[in-house]
Amino acid sequence: MNRVLRSVAALAVLSAAATLTTTTSASAAACTDTICVYEGAWGAGTVAGFTTADNNFSNNRFLDGSAVNDRISSISMTGGGQALFYTDSFWRGNAARINGNGRVQSAAWDNAFSSFRFVAFGD
Repeated sequence: MNRVLRSVAALAVLSAAATLTTTTSASAAACTDTICVYEGAWGAGTVAGFTTADNNFSNNRFLDGSAVNDRISSISMTGGGQALFYTDSFWRGNAARINGNGRVQSAAWDNAFSSFRFVAFGD
C-alpha cells in the first residue's frame, strides 16, 4: 500500500510541475522582446514586452489590454546586460536590478514597478 501511495504522490507532483511549466512556457513564448514583464509570478499570466527604456508605464498595456503600471509580478531579460526597475515613474523610488540571463525572475516589489532603464556593464 505504501508503494501505491508514493506512486500516486509522485504522479501528483509531476502533474503540478507540468502544469507550471506549460503556463510559464506559453507566457514566455508570447514575448520576444529584450524585456518581458508578466502579470503573474514566474512568467504566468499576460505579458508585455519592451526594447527600450521607459520612464513611465502609465500608457503601457499587457497583451490582454490591462495596464502594466504597478501590476508586474515577474520579469525576464535576454541578451545579457542588466536593467533597473523602479517603483516610481521617471526612474525614482526603490530599484531592483534584473540580469539579462533569459530566466524569469520574481519582481522584488510585487505589483509596484512604474519605470525601468538599462544599466551599462560595471554599474
